[in-house]
Amino acid sequence: MRSMSLLSPIWAAAALLAAPLLAQPWREAAEARIERIRKAELTVQVLRADGKPAEGVPVRVRMTKHAFGWGTAIAGRFLLGEGEDSDKYRRAILDNFNMAVLENDLKWPQWERDRETPLAALQWLHANGITRVRGHTLVWPGWRWLPKDLKELAGDPQALRKKVLDHIRDEVSATRGLLEDWDVVNEPYTNHDLIDILGREEMVAWYKAAKEFDPKPVLFLNDFNILSAGGRDTAHQRHFYETLRFLLDRGAPLGGIGMQGHFREATPPEKLLEILDLFSEFNLPIRITEFDFETDDEKLQAEFTRDFLTVCFSHPRVDAFLMWGFWEGRHWRPRGAMLRKDWSAKPNYEVWRELVHRRWRTEAEGVTGAGGEYGIRAFRGEYEITAGGKTVRAQCPGVVKISLP
Repeated sequence: MRSMSLLSPIWAAAALLAAPLLAQPWREAAEARIERIRKAELTVQVLRADGKPAEGVPVRVRMTKHAFGWGTAIAGRFLLGEGEDSDKYRRAILDNFNMAVLENDLKWPQWERDRETPLAALQWLHANGITRVRGHTLVWPGWRWLPKDLKELAGDPQALRKKVLDHIRDEVSATRGLLEDWDVVNEPYTNHDLIDILGREEMVAWYKAAKEFDPKPVLFLNDFNILSAGGRDTAHQRHFYETLRFLLDRGAPLGGIGMQGHFREATPPEKLLEILDLFSEFNLPIRITEFDFETDDEKLQAEFTRDFLTVCFSHPRVDAFLMWGFWEGRHWRPRGAMLRKDWSAKPNYEVWRELVHRRWRTEAEGVTGAGGEYGIRAFRGEYEITAGGKTVRAQCPGVVKISLP
């Protein structure tokens, strides 16, 4: 796809606000891809008690869980806290998301200080139906993000190597069965102290250790400024690409690509698609792991959120989209939140609700035809289907048979 240079903030704001009224080629193509890749055929077959097709039976189809991952970062201690705000925080999570990541609780220093909170938070998520949880992060290889005493081993590579592998074994074993994926390495372009001492090959050992102690989670490389910064940080993008290739070529069990997505300006949709296409060459799932848009311009924020969601949902390699927090009261960049401190909705929250919970969900009603069938093209996911007073659960795509009494 043809790339575009970064547009001026004034032009970008005007274009994004006018976008719903314009026939934009990228948007039309994205909507067509969404229809093609995110939907599938769902057929309901209704039979009478004698086994013959039941014609004219009312059928209701309602999505209960999307196949695509719609998630957020969560503050574990606040999730488990008491009081009105914690109550609203928990409710908002369950009302909006089918996927989650603990924002800080699984990072190495926090894990050493308190492992009970993240383990309890993970149990709460599973108990409340959010079983798709990301692990963030095993090795953030800059001294700033590591336990302070680790730097004392800088002159002893063998001891340092063992310390890192012991940590991976400890945390992965303790969370076994509770996580869908792990950010094994986080931000190596700007945080590489451990890599400088131990060598790039040591990253391969970190991935292999994570896979050994829990083979189920998909293992990711996660980094920032791949899609953000107007798409102009080509040095960062190139390093990310080369690191992915390095890990795969050396046999690391790398299974996914994590692109963060912290924005302070709008990257043009065409540029976003160009970058996603580039990293699709690896044939690995891409997850938007940490999205927010920090700005005081709430209209621009909402319009870019709409466009970014549309771009990502339309791309065949993207399989999940996670906000990096949603409430101003627990957000690392409060202006990037979707809900204000008083829990009132910002325009970007209305965009989230419109797309994720209305436009990109399927609810339909109809009646069976002469063959006892009712079929629709529906968004992929889990469904509750009611026909003739009988309710069953099903998956889309699929054929669902309902036998009436």
